[in-house]
Amino acid sequence: MNLQLEGRTALVTGGSRGIGAAIVRALAEEGCTVHFCARGADDLQRALQAPGVPVGRLHGAVADVTDRAAVAAWLSRLGPLDLFVPNVSALSSDWGPSLSVDVQATVDLTEQLIPRLQASPCGAITCIGSKAASLAAPNSAAYGAAKAAVTHYMKSLSMRLAPRVRVNVVSPGDTWVDGGFWSQVRDEDPEAYARALARNPLGRLATPEEIARVVAFVSSPAASFVTGANWVVDGGSGAHVQF
Repeated sequence: MNLQLEGRTALVTGGSRGIGAAIVRALAEEGCTVHFCARGADDLQRALQAPGVPVGRLHGAVADVTDRAAVAAWLSRLGPLDLFVPNVSALSSDWGPSLSVDVQATVDLTEQLIPRLQASPCGAITCIGSKAASLAAPNSAAYGAAKAAVTHYMKSLSMRLAPRVRVNVVSPGDTWVDGGFWSQVRDEDPEAYARALARNPLGRLATPEEIARVVAFVSSPAASFVTGANWVVDGGSGAHVQF
């Protein structure tokens, strides 16, 4: 399938590791010029120098999304924009970071980019949520609540910006990232990791690339009649029926 992304320009926050890095690469492989940010220069350089990265299509910047001056400086260097993927998350069980990063920074940056996206013939926002937004999460209530808030914001935004800009959410389930959360759980609490595998009907966790391919499709003109949706990519681990 031709996703019709050749020559488009995308912006991805938190694009140097894990799901974010996979999204950056997937969009670049489909022909996008991709701007992305990371908090650390080392992570940024590793992402830019990773084997197989499409030459000339990736442009990284060091920026913390909670630093409004740094974000403004970064955006001032960018031109027209077609796609925005707000992916950054504090990945925290604490309320402060969850609200300031996952919610406030996402809303602030999205609102700043709306005029640029409205000027595109195929403007799209695809926010990275989480299945935790629709499940009870007693050990990470702040994270789940923050993701739920962002999902609600994006649904409301989809109605506000239609028909000019499509707005959707992709909500990953348990995803394996080398050195990430589930990697630590496997090493430190094998029983908890085994329970995580058991609740996934496919018998494994997702890969970042599997999430990224869904993001690329939903963000693309090939999905031109999809807006206001929350695509849950959880391998069937959620037992509830989503309406």
